[in-house]
Amino acid sequence: MTKITVNDIKLFVLDILFPSRCPFCGEFIMWNELCCESCRGTLTAANDVICRKCGQEKCRCDDKFSYDMVYGSYFFDDGNVAGSVYRFKHEGESNIAELAAADTVQHMKAEGIPLPDFIVPVPMSVRKRIARGHNQAELFGKSLGRALGIPIKRDLLFKMDTKDEQHKHNEAERKERVKSLFYGGNANLSGKSILLCDDVMTTGSTLNECAAILKNAGAERVIVSVCAVTRLNGQNSSDKKHMRKE
Repeated sequence: MTKITVNDIKLFVLDILFPSRCPFCGEFIMWNELCCESCRGTLTAANDVICRKCGQEKCRCDDKFSYDMVYGSYFFDDGNVAGSVYRFKHEGESNIAELAAADTVQHMKAEGIPLPDFIVPVPMSVRKRIARGHNQAELFGKSLGRALGIPIKRDLLFKMDTKDEQHKHNEAERKERVKSLFYGGNANLSGKSILLCDDVMTTGSTLNECAAILKNAGAERVIVSVCAVTRLNGQNSSDKKHMRKE
């Protein structure tokens, strides 16, 4: 007999008041599901095909990265993933975060990756956090934390307040300007293994800079986990529209 938990009851009641929908196609789904079977079967399992070092199908390991490994569950330009990420960013619809967290944990365990010491979400500026009401990277980090049973730390990375958004720039510009966007606290991370998380990896510039800050504070290993990775050579016009809105 299946054991019913308090969380199961909570989800069931919430589903009566606010019926759950598939984050990709919008179809109604059962209270204990995170996406419909159709979308689950048609979306590419990005973690099965991307390079663990650079996070791309077409390896970019000639570039130098401060992070050590990358886990990305979906491709941003696949199906309705871009729309799901957009709703996660701006409306807090977190089914994609729960799906990606479970997928990351499954792959980490299958590959024998030692449990990180804690999770660090890519930070958001105070102004933007107040305007949006949440930091989607932090929401994803909480999903990862529940799945892995490890704490999340929000006081190790910070972002400068600026109205000039990173997604408006090309790859070369991102790499240059990101150097002045983020800074760290005074923590000693000597020997620590950290799971750094964000919603999307595009060029990797933001995650690379954040990883560098953590490494400079003494972190021994930085593993990246994102809900979706962008195919840098395969983005279509509808995906670019979603990126401009972010």
